[in-house]
Amino acid sequence: MKSVAEEKLDKYMSRSSGYAFNTYDLQGPVDAPLTPADVLMANLLSLQLSARDVIPLFADGHSPAQNLKQALDEALTELKDAKPFESYENLSDLEHAVASLAAANTAAIPVKWWTAVTVSKVLHRRRPHIVPIIDSRVHAFYGTRSPAALRAALWEDIKENLDWLRELAADRRTADGRKLSVLRLADIVIWMS
Repeated sequence: MKSVAEEKLDKYMSRSSGYAFNTYDLQGPVDAPLTPADVLMANLLSLQLSARDVIPLFADGHSPAQNLKQALDEALTELKDAKPFESYENLSDLEHAVASLAAANTAAIPVKWWTAVTVSKVLHRRRPHIVPIIDSRVHAFYGTRSPAALRAALWEDIKENLDWLRELAADRRTADGRKLSVLRLADIVIWMS
């Protein structure tokens, strides 16, 4: 399993590959509020966000789009110093820690074209240690339908395989020099399956 995962990881992280690792995984300013560029970077993970999806977030007012932007900023702030996803001793502690992520998912519901998938791909780039990427491949891998069910399945899987996942992540770096999170490593291996 580890050797197959390593091969998939190396392929995805290669500078000569056509995958998004060397672009999307550039974190940007950790402490800054969400920017339009942060939102558009999620397109590198197969989203198709356009001006109609981004501009309303940054307009003045109290529409569902501006409420979503506020929820995304709150999640960025609250999750900045969260422990890594895999370090929680039990699922209820993890769910408590990601309450702001769940709130952002809820805030996305009334905003056309926004889903938990969109939220995860926007927030993961800035919080790769705690926000799992949600997409159809990861849902299919675990047979889940909701973000909470996916987090639970992923958390259990990572905990079960933590030793070799940590070992594999230990010497991997992003293009901007940060240590690759175990959570991002797991996502890449699942996505490349």
